[in-house]
Amino acid sequence: MQNKALLVGINQYPDPRNSLRGCVNDIIDMREYICHSKKMFKNDQVRFITDKEATKIEIIQQIKWLLEGATLGDQILFHFSGHGAQVRSKNSTTEKDVLDEIICPYDYNGQEATMIRDKEFASLFSRIPKGVNFTWISDSCHAEDLSRAQIASGQQYRFYLHHHDLPLRPRLIEEVAPLSRSGSNQTTLEGVLLSACQSHQLSADAYIENRFNGAFTHYLLKNLRKFGENTPLRLLIKKVQKDLSQNGYDQDPSVEGLLADKLFLPS
Repeated sequence: MQNKALLVGINQYPDPRNSLRGCVNDIIDMREYICHSKKMFKNDQVRFITDKEATKIEIIQQIKWLLEGATLGDQILFHFSGHGAQVRSKNSTTEKDVLDEIICPYDYNGQEATMIRDKEFASLFSRIPKGVNFTWISDSCHAEDLSRAQIASGQQYRFYLHHHDLPLRPRLIEEVAPLSRSGSNQTTLEGVLLSACQSHQLSADAYIENRFNGAFTHYLLKNLRKFGENTPLRLLIKKVQKDLSQNGYDQDPSVEGLLADKLFLPS
């Protein structure tokens, strides 16, 4: 099998007001889990990009590497920990809310050349052949204002502060996935998206057990270690939601896609 994983974590953005603290730890922990605990990936099958390396050009290039040669039975994983935002759609006739969802690479400055729109993800991920197990983890969030308020000791939110757009985490997979390859035929992405929160909620960048992490990634990995071998993702996310709630995090993670009732990276 040609299993591959692309792990992207961005703590440091050019504007210090947008800097986070737990994103790189998120993907360090995910690499430890998939390579050593689960032993599903070898070290040379995992690419790891952080901070100033995680520009739009580099992320797109590495996604192309991730998808290249994927075939029936392969496992591919894309984990993004960082900021998301919302910008006006270039085609208002295809978006009811006239908005596109994006992720914010390190070099994001509000310009088209520095953002990755949901439609770009749709175009890239539509190339994944049927029978490939594709998992997308997004630990970023939506906020309805532009403040960076702290709500608990060591905790902040993963939304991007800038002057003209309302932030929003990437769109759910059913909304991202439909894409016309020829302009007439719709195709649906074979895969699953694990999101840190609902579109109206915040995703915490938190201090847990003496280190910084995304609260979602922390409790996702906790439950994968305990229950991942025999618990479908839809049920696993319910356990993650319970942990988040019991520990004071007001966010409801979600699982969407054709593989929602399958195991995480089944052997």
